[in-house]
Amino acid sequence: MSSAVLYLAIVAVWAIVLVPMWLRRDTENAGITRLLHKRADELDGDEETTEAPQDAEEEPQEADEPQEAPRPRRPVTRGAVIARRRRRTSGLTALLVTAVALVASGVLPWWSALPPTLLLAGHLTLLRVAVGMDAARRRAAAEARAAARARAIEARRAEQEAEPAEVIELVTPEEVFDQYADDRRAVGE
Repeated sequence: MSSAVLYLAIVAVWAIVLVPMWLRRDTENAGITRLLHKRADELDGDEETTEAPQDAEEEPQEADEPQEAPRPRRPVTRGAVIARRRRRTSGLTALLVTAVALVASGVLPWWSALPPTLLLAGHLTLLRVAVGMDAARRRAAAEARAAARARAIEARRAEQEAEPAEVIELVTPEEVFDQYADDRRAVGE
């Protein structure tokens, strides 16, 4: 009885983790697929550089098929990251509550609540680190904006304090030379 419940708990954990991943997957941008394609491209590039031409008169081979350009990845917004963190936290919390309820009812042994507890504790630790990194990133951006504002103010102040440039008046001659005038000829005519 307890082994069947344990197997059911394992299936539930995998369902909580894998089903959302499967529903959100993007075949071109999935991690393992991207790595496999990258490795295949690297191998193709190595073969091209190490392959020597067999005959100088041989015509170059045409490309098999035009390759599709990889689709650009969607930019990850802050809202998407926060939503992902909330989903993961609520899923792990639900898993822990379920495990504790099954242990309290006597269906599972006490140690079966340890994995969900460790998963949730690790996730909360990573969230704490992520919050610290987000705060540092925001602080660095604010400092960069403040430094840019200070440089702009300093540049404006220096511009106002600089001596004005001397304006030189150009003198235009009264008579302008015109080679096509009646009595005049250009030099060399």
